[in-house]
Amino acid sequence: MNQNSKIDRVAFLEEQVICYMKNLLVDSPYHVLIYFEKQVNRYTSMLKEGKPYPASVENTLLHLIQEYSSFISVVKEYLKIKTTVGNYSSGDVMA
Repeated sequence: MNQNSKIDRVAFLEEQVICYMKNLLVDSPYHVLIYFEKQVNRYTSMLKEGKPYPASVENTLLHLIQEYSSFISVVKEYLKIKTTVGNYSSGDVMA
């Protein structure tokens, strides 16, 4: 990966994480991570309980689990880059 694509990737990740933080009204990427992890755990446990949900509800829960899992990977990648590079743009990593 060349330098420009790395910069573009970091900019994309930062933009996504900032958007998540604004939507969730939190001031740290760690809070975003905690929120999505809790939601994934909650929805996964709902499905594991074995209660008879309608197919539409099960499909929605599966979709949310998949979507939130991808959000988690974006936030983790962002945090990994920010902590290894030491580039704290707004002090947001050190919550």
